[in-house]
Amino acid sequence: ADEEKKALEKEEEDDLKNRRYVLVSWLITVCPVYEHMYQSPLAPHLPALLPQLLMSIADKDRSLAKQAKTCTEYVANTPMLSSSVLPQVLSTAEAMVVSTSWHVRSAVLPFLQTLLFRHQFVVHKDDMGKVRELVVQLLRDSQVEVREMASSAVSVLVRISGDELALSLQDLFRGWCAGPMPKQIKGADGVAAMNLRHAGVLGLAALVGSHPYDVPEWMPSILVKLASHINEPMPVKQTVKNTFGEFWRTHQDAWTQHKEKFAEDELSALTNLLVSPTYFS
Repeated sequence: ADEEKKALEKEEEDDLKNRRYVLVSWLITVCPVYEHMYQSPLAPHLPALLPQLLMSIADKDRSLAKQAKTCTEYVANTPMLSSSVLPQVLSTAEAMVVSTSWHVRSAVLPFLQTLLFRHQFVVHKDDMGKVRELVVQLLRDSQVEVREMASSAVSVLVRISGDELALSLQDLFRGWCAGPMPKQIKGADGVAAMNLRHAGVLGLAALVGSHPYDVPEWMPSILVKLASHINEPMPVKQTVKNTFGEFWRTHQDAWTQHKEKFAEDELSALTNLLVSPTYFS
């Protein structure tokens, strides 16, 4: 009986994998055909197809998972200007973030990034608000890979929505960064405290990353705040280092102009906490 049950489960698993291969292969072939059209005839069917596509990213077959990941980019770029289809697709994506697979939760984020960037001028304000809440929520995910992907999504949302969103989010992220850290990251409380701190740092890093070639007036104080977390445990420390490495890479060519946006004490704090004095001089 056990052998029959295992054989049946294996047959069902193989059947599901084959169906997913067919779906992914078909979408990869079809989606690019409609990419430059005003409205894709495929769009009305995407709400029904999207769950299986996203779940394919968590498939044990790594080749299938890789193809499905590529396929989500094609689907997100598919023109869907219908006032009914786009909200359905967004709702379907939002429903997937409760998946027990972090691979699926993570896959939703780049899909939403691309979808919103492609359709930013036709997405309803309420739908944009729902996506924003969802992305901010995923900054606090238990899986670090999901939190990091959510940080990238926040950057895209700020680029789309403007500095008003950055200003509205920074107090929330600063709040997550506040409070003492436990000396030892052990137990549920310690892990929760570390995840919340990392979420706050990733949120602030996302705001910095939303302006890769300029320095808005709110950015210097955020950089100083990020610098204050440089000596904290991983993954917070690595996030801070990565953020400043990317900031310097994109701002160094015009640093003579950019540093005029910083007060002397801010420049001093950044220099003393992070790198040699020549780094920001």
